[in-house]
Amino acid sequence: MRSIFYLTILFILIAQAGFAQNRFGIMPQINISFKLGDAWKVNSKLENRQILYQNPYDGIGGRAEFERTDLDLIITRNKGALKGLGAGYLIRRYDADGGSFLHRFIQQYSFSRQLTGWSLAHRFRTDQSFRNDEATQYRLRYRIGLEKPLNGLEVDPQEFYLKFTNEYIGILKDQVGNMEVRAATSVGYNLNDNTQFESGLDYRAESLIRSDTEHLLWLTIGFYHSF
Repeated sequence: MRSIFYLTILFILIAQAGFAQNRFGIMPQINISFKLGDAWKVNSKLENRQILYQNPYDGIGGRAEFERTDLDLIITRNKGALKGLGAGYLIRRYDADGGSFLHRFIQQYSFSRQLTGWSLAHRFRTDQSFRNDEATQYRLRYRIGLEKPLNGLEVDPQEFYLKFTNEYIGILKDQVGNMEVRAATSVGYNLNDNTQFESGLDYRAESLIRSDTEHLLWLTIGFYHSF
């Protein structure tokens, strides 16, 4: 697992250095979750994106700007025959173009397996995004995630853990298809059973089918708390 972690970081850094059209920035987020009765769980996330470097940018490479803010809410069934099914809503404010908004409806199914010394999680998701004066965007997503404690077989309070995720996204907008690939790796600290901190790198390759592929690298900082 440590080899995967270091190789992923090396691949991301090499890729970013070699591509002409790219962005680098910081992506902090706050995740809050709580139970809704015995059978449902609610997860809310507030995420910002601050671009620190981008090339090209109107002929001026390297200009920084605050890009956008996301707020989403996902409700998931956590018991019974429908365990893992969920739905939610996201609203996004784009700061770079004067404060326009995007609205997104989300449907998903997720499940995980606890194995000796690590856990494996799968998530299948569809979403539909709406924005003024633009065609509706439809996406089909699959994400796989691995989590491994860095001490022992389980993540205990005041211990570190390693997380790796890989996601593939199919996109359809205005009858034109596209694809996006994401890979993220992070180190987390489990303060207690309800609170975690994570920090790492999130690499994304967007518009893979078109010629204007864009490569993005984000420094992620996350706070997680459950009630």
